[in-house]
Amino acid sequence: MRADREAAAVAISVRILSALLCAGAAGATVLIAQQGNGPQRGAAPRDTRPFNAREIGGVWSRNSNGFGGGGTCADCGDRGYSLEWPEFTPDGQQAFDQNIPSYGREKDSADAKAHPEEHIGRRRAQPPALGNDLYGQCNPQGIPRALLYPDPVEFYQLPDRVLQHFEWHYGLRTIWTDGRKLPTVPDLPRWWGYAVGRWEGDTFVVESTGYEERTWVDYFGYPHSDAMHLEERYRRTAYDTLELNMTLTDSKFYAKPWKSQTKRFKLLPKDFIKTPDGWAGLLEDICAPVDELEFNRVIRDPAGTGKPPVPPPARR
Repeated sequence: MRADREAAAVAISVRILSALLCAGAAGATVLIAQQGNGPQRGAAPRDTRPFNAREIGGVWSRNSNGFGGGGTCADCGDRGYSLEWPEFTPDGQQAFDQNIPSYGREKDSADAKAHPEEHIGRRRAQPPALGNDLYGQCNPQGIPRALLYPDPVEFYQLPDRVLQHFEWHYGLRTIWTDGRKLPTVPDLPRWWGYAVGRWEGDTFVVESTGYEERTWVDYFGYPHSDAMHLEERYRRTAYDTLELNMTLTDSKFYAKPWKSQTKRFKLLPKDFIKTPDGWAGLLEDICAPVDELEFNRVIRDPAGTGKPPVPPPARR
């Protein structure tokens, strides 16, 4: 019996730890995001090893530690889409006002008031229990938001497509390179959109559209409509560096195209990511509803509301 109780305790601890890891996008308190996005390491010397600019396969990361927590690397940009102030249409402003993020400077705080140079989107964070980020219930992040989280993404270059496999949420995105055209009016919006890619010299250009409009552009809760068109331009500038610039065009929500901050990814060695027992490869960092909902009930919601946890649902 004692062994059974100890095993049960271990299982509960594992589930709670999984929930804590999964809840990184939501957390139990407001996540403070400054331009540098938390701790950063100094910029490393330029990697002078030879490389093929058209080979972008491999595991790339914007994480200052490579993976597993920490901020973005020194020259990799933050978790926001852009430092430029967006220009909303009336419908875009309404959608922006309805989103309540938990990432950024705390709403109405002294810290938020001390940075009027930043758009209000970066200065309105509230506890997750009071927010409405759908990722808090483990819904897909979509693009470009998934590209902005500082955890690894593995690129696979195949003859007719490029796959992006994200460690965070373990999501998979397909970018078709077989010559097809984007659908003019997609019959069904997709969480990961419809994407096609082509080479322009040494720049890999991705055009995408048809996104589920409930996803957010970034962690600050900037919205997009079902008409969003995103252009991504990837350029390998060094053996270990992949540079990304994006342009978002959405005539329903934005008065003009919105350009991103330049984002940079660093190449990780093939066996850099390992489990404690030596299993190499991307971690299965899935946001599992069975863990996330329990974390929300026991930790997130009480922390945000000051109320005790609600009773768990009855088991049948």
